[in-house]
Order: sequence, then C-alpha cells, then structure tokens
Amino acid sequence: MGRKIAFGLSLALLLFTGVVGIYNGVNERSTGATSLQKSVTVGVFLYGLLGLVSAYALVRRRRWSVGTVAAWALVITYVPGAAVIAYAEEASPIGSAILASASSALIAMGVVWTARVRTHASDSHRSTV
Repeated sequence: MGRKIAFGLSLALLLFTGVVGIYNGVNERSTGATSLQKSVTVGVFLYGLLGLVSAYALVRRRRWSVGTVAAWALVITYVPGAAVIAYAEEASPIGSAILASASSALIAMGVVWTARVRTHASDSHRSTV
C-alpha cells in the first residue's frame, strides 16, 4: 500500500512539474536579464521535459526511468537555490538558497527511490513469469 501511495505521489509530482515547467520555460524564455536568471529559465524548461519523460517511463516501468528521474532530481534541486540568488531584490542569505535546494532534494530523493523500487519490482516480476 505504501509503495502505491509513493508511486501516485511521485507520478503526480513528475506530471505537475512537467506541465508547469514546460509552460513556464516557454513563456519566460526571454525574461532573464542575467546569466543566472537565464539558467533558471532553462532549468525550469528542462525539469519540465524530464518530468514528463520520467512520468511516462515510470508508468511503463522502464529501467531507464531511474536515469531520467535522477536527472530531473538534479535540475529540480538546482533551480530553487539558483532562483533565490538570481531573483533576490537585495543580497539574500546563502542559507535561503541552500534551504530551498535541500528541501527540493529531499522530495526528489523520494521520487528517485520510487523509480528504483518500481523498476526493480518490474525486473523481478519479469524473471518469474
């Protein structure tokens, strides 16, 4: 039961970040004034794309979903911390950026774990059939 809940939450998160990331990445592509702001926009689009690809792969129980989810996790960890620094009105404390990225990393680790468990269970099921 717990793995089904983790799968449902992970899938919802990948789909949500996928749709929102692509939408925002396309609509905000010309808004970045600095290199860091532009990297945030590219990161948002990238986690959107990786989120949708990963959601598909996870539903299909593809082994490569672990790799795409791990790439999504790296980008989803980078973007919040970089955004805190890039879009701050004043010099923001570095702790805010670290906290933003660390929080995202914890959630992303849960999605990576779900992808590993789901594809591992798929492999053991195939070997017994």
